[in-house]
Amino acid sequence: MRLAWFDPQLEDCCTSEARLRVAVGSQVNAAEDLLHVVAQAPQLGDLAHFRSVQMGVSAGKLTLSIEEIDMHARPLNPAGVPSTIADWASLLDHAAFEALLIQDLHVRGRSILRRAS
Repeated sequence: MRLAWFDPQLEDCCTSEARLRVAVGSQVNAAEDLLHVVAQAPQLGDLAHFRSVQMGVSAGKLTLSIEEIDMHARPLNPAGVPSTIADWASLLDHAAFEALLIQDLHVRGRSILRRAS
C-alpha cells in the first residue's frame, strides 16, 4: 500500500528506525511489523488475511493493530481523497483501495504524536 501521512512529525517517527525506537520504546518490534505489513499489502482488503493484524472501524476511521500498537488511518480513494468508513460492513467497499492516510500511531493507547511534541 502507498502511505500518506497526516503529520510530517508522524512520518519522521515512522520512517526512521531510530526515531521509531524512541517513540515506541519496547514495542518497536510490533511497530515495525505493523508498518511493514501495511506497506507491503497490495490492497486494503489483503490486510484481513494476516492473522497477526487486528482490524477495526471506529468514528469513520480504520484501526490496524499488532500487540500494543494501533495505527489509525483512513483509506485514500484512487483520486487521493480520504474516505470515511461508516461501519465494519462498509469496509468491504474500500477493500480494493491501495493507499492509506496514516493519522496516528498509538502505543498502549497513547499517541506517539503527543509523545514527540
